Amino acid sequence: MKINQLISIGLCSLLFCSVASAAKEKGNKGAKPKKTFATVDTDKDGKISLAEFSVGAKDEAKAKKQFEKKDKNSDGFLSQEEFAANGKGKGKAKKAPKKPKKKNK
Repeated sequence: MKINQLISIGLCSLLFCSVASAAKEKGNKGAKPKKTFATVDTDKDGKISLAEFSVGAKDEAKAKKQFEKKDKNSDGFLSQEEFAANGKGKGKAKKAPKKPKKKNK
């Protein structure tokens, strides 16, 4: 039973990586978020946990930071909307562009 779960998780992570890679190659990151969401949501509960999100991650700490950035309501899960979003709005704010300096005459 555990072997089946490990194989299933492994296959899901490979599929997730290949979907993300294909989207990145097309220059359209997150091209099919609903399909990818369904793949990553291995327990099919309609939300993605940190464990599901981190499967196959090369850097667990980086995956956790990305997860926390996407988890807008901080409930410990990603909804489809949170997963599909670019992750903007939580974290560091963008700096305003600098005004050009005035030249003294």
